[in-house]
Amino acid sequence: MLQLQINQQYAQIGLNIQKPMLDLRTTKPQIELDIKEPRVQIHSPRPEIYIDQSQCFADAGKRSPLEFSWYYSDIARSDAAAGIDRIVSEGDMLAAIENGTTIADVAAMAVEENVDFNVTAIPKQPPKIDWNIQPVQIELERGSVDLKLHRGHIENNFQPGKINVYLAQKNFIEINWVGENLNTRA
Repeated sequence: MLQLQINQQYAQIGLNIQKPMLDLRTTKPQIELDIKEPRVQIHSPRPEIYIDQSQCFADAGKRSPLEFSWYYSDIARSDAAAGIDRIVSEGDMLAAIENGTTIADVAAMAVEENVDFNVTAIPKQPPKIDWNIQPVQIELERGSVDLKLHRGHIENNFQPGKINVYLAQKNFIEINWVGENLNTRA
C-alpha cells in the first residue's frame, strides 16, 4: 500500500512598524495694548457780584467826594437864599416903622421857631446788586485703546507611520510517498 507523507510549512510575514509622530512647536499669540487715558479739564470761573451801596450811604449822609460836594453846595445855596430872604424880610419889617415892629419883635420871631424832629430808618433804599455768572467750561480728551495682535503660529513636523512587510519564512509543501509498491494502473 502506498502512503503519502505531506509536510507543509506556512509562510510567515514580518512587519517593521514605525509609529507616526507629530511634533508641534507653538508660539503663543501676544496682545500689545497702547492705552491713552481720558482727561477732563474743568474751568469754573467764579461768579462776580457787584453791590452798589452808594444810595444807602447817601441816605446815611455818606457820599462820594463828588456827590458830597454837589449835595452840600446845594444845601449851602438853599440856606444862603433862605438866610437872605429872612434878612430882607426882617429889614422890610423894621423899615415899616408905621406898623410898630421893633427889634425885640424881630428877635422874638427868631426864638419862636419850632424845631421839627423826625426819626427814620436808614437806609431807605436797598443796595443795587448785579451779578455776572459764567458757565462751567469742560474740555474732554477722549481716551483710546490701540490693540496690536501678534498672531501665534504652529509649526508641525509630521512623520507618517510606516509599515514594511517582508517575508520572514517561505511557505512550502512537500509530498512524499512511502513504500515500494506503486500501482501504475489507474
